Amino acid sequence: MSDTIPRDTVTATAVRFDVIRVMRVKGVPDEELAPMVVAHVEASVDGTPTAVLANVDLGDDDDRYRAGGNAWKLTEELVDLVQGTEFSFVDAESADGELMKLVEPLVEEQRRTKDEATTRKTRRRGKEIERAARHVLQGGVNVLKGRPFDTEPDRRGDRIAGIAALRIAAQGILSGNPSGTLTAASFTGSWADTSLEEFYETYLERLGAYVVAPTPAPPEHAGEPANEFPDAAAIEPLPKDGTKGHLLEREALRYGLVSTRFPNGTFVVSDHEGRRVNFKWGRSPIASGVSLSICSYKEATRRLLERVDVPVPAGRVFSVHDVDKALDFADRIGYPVVAKPVAGLRGIGVVADIRSRESLVDALELYRKSELGDDDFVIERHVPGEDYRIVVIDGEVVASVVRAPASVVGDGLHTIADLIEYKNRARKLNPHLSSRLITYSDALLYQLAQADLSPASIPESGVLVPLANSANLSQGGDSFEVVDQLHPSIKEVASRAVEAVPGLGFCGLDMLIEDPAKPMSEQQATVIELNAHAAIGSAQYPMWGTPTEVARLFFEATARDYGIPLPPERADELSLGLEIKGRVTGVGYRRWLRSRARRLGVRGVVKNTGRKSVSVQVTGDADAVSALVYLACKGPKRSIPSSVTTTHIDPFEADDFVDDRTNESPLTRAKGIVQRLRS
Repeated sequence: MSDTIPRDTVTATAVRFDVIRVMRVKGVPDEELAPMVVAHVEASVDGTPTAVLANVDLGDDDDRYRAGGNAWKLTEELVDLVQGTEFSFVDAESADGELMKLVEPLVEEQRRTKDEATTRKTRRRGKEIERAARHVLQGGVNVLKGRPFDTEPDRRGDRIAGIAALRIAAQGILSGNPSGTLTAASFTGSWADTSLEEFYETYLERLGAYVVAPTPAPPEHAGEPANEFPDAAAIEPLPKDGTKGHLLEREALRYGLVSTRFPNGTFVVSDHEGRRVNFKWGRSPIASGVSLSICSYKEATRRLLERVDVPVPAGRVFSVHDVDKALDFADRIGYPVVAKPVAGLRGIGVVADIRSRESLVDALELYRKSELGDDDFVIERHVPGEDYRIVVIDGEVVASVVRAPASVVGDGLHTIADLIEYKNRARKLNPHLSSRLITYSDALLYQLAQADLSPASIPESGVLVPLANSANLSQGGDSFEVVDQLHPSIKEVASRAVEAVPGLGFCGLDMLIEDPAKPMSEQQATVIELNAHAAIGSAQYPMWGTPTEVARLFFEATARDYGIPLPPERADELSLGLEIKGRVTGVGYRRWLRSRARRLGVRGVVKNTGRKSVSVQVTGDADAVSALVYLACKGPKRSIPSSVTTTHIDPFEADDFVDDRTNESPLTRAKGIVQRLRS
């Protein structure tokens, strides 16, 4: 195996890149596994199909600059450009040159766009001293990135790892050798004819960024694309708990109420008469703590529902030490059965449709390995039907989301791993599902193995591939809003089930239903769970079907119960004053908040008002402004906000979000900038 490819090993060749995958593999410092970028290319060489897997190893410092951010964007652009194109290469060296010719204009366009953005940013700040600090300090070195400006990887296409991996793959295809290495000025890599299945088996859990061309079609249902939501851009910058911690406060602000938010997810809203109501995350006091504890324990819920003649599946609770008794019980009630934790959430440890004693043994072993594996578990009869989450507020059914297990649909070209990646991209555009992606868990691999499949399998066009056996959104399930399809008898049973638990003014009730249009008397529909703190977003943001404004209805019900009158209309634009208390001065808080406000398109001004307080005035779209209120209680790493109090102020004109430093001298500001850059 040589370090370079002799020019006389290949002849003029016609090459078409049919399928290209580029994947970033995360490093594991504790195991001394370095990150790398891998390209898998399926090509036709003079009409003969071939495939090669190439990799470029990365150092820790290279991971961000050579394989992330702008470098990864360029990789994706090149992959799309090259795939499907037929080249006539004279030799391997010319192939490398041809690919780099495609890269150069992409790099130049990104450079131009970036320079324009930098110019706009500098002009917007309007301070020459900041530009001088960034570009002159330390002899032309970008101290923010710790390297000279002229060697940034997005300024040099040959330093981008994804592009390097694709070049090495092309060299490997043309060399005719099953494996080899290539050393160039800025990278060293290797190629081999390793199968994609072998690669997935080794690196699946370490996969990060992933691109494949041609791109799989976006997911659809009955010919309809997934829903798009106008507030998605405002919610996207929020952390994982964003929707459940933000939607109710957003409703309060849009209705003209004021709020005080605390970092533990609690916030208090009040009207101008001083009437107050407390919330925590997506919970309000119309669902009491007692009702929540009852719903969390599935056996208690089952007994309460049986008393009011609500149909529930036959089942029993078992200790983790009574596996044999659980197996005998399943034999008595008959298969199929369901195994699930007695006080679980998010579908963790749930295995449905278990059809034999042997399969139950495997399922209980899977449960034992889950994060709830030390808790008691339930064995109950499996009831046929689809899984519906029915939302009941003050005794009324307001939404119903049918949930389907995580799945992908084959197209005869892409691997299951490809399809999962692009299904997840669609989920990332949904405010509720963006943090509930399909992951490569033991349960998913077990489900594939049951069908004699693996992540490298290529399912035929139109074939549905189940990836889970429980319809849980947290496990990657799909959601469809279907409240208009429910038979009145189903709604009546749902309302009666919720009324069986005292103090349950809001509930997400789970039912298994064979046909939503049929009355309860003509099918085996059963209630399987009550959830007193069901995620609001599951019905607010269904992947398909007409969305329901559950947060609005939930907040309005809470206001009614607490005697807080609301205006007939909600505001679409908000102008708010924010007072942030805590460790928020001298820790980069204002700069951090300014960047978030600009990302959201919110206008206003921020300034210090005390040793431990920051004042903000903001105006703009209601969704974006209320999202900033939520973020204000998070802050950057070194800050510790203790509270954010909002008040409504008169609308004002502003073109940008700025930092008011009227009390600082130019010299003080200059020293602060230089110190910040050096740190």
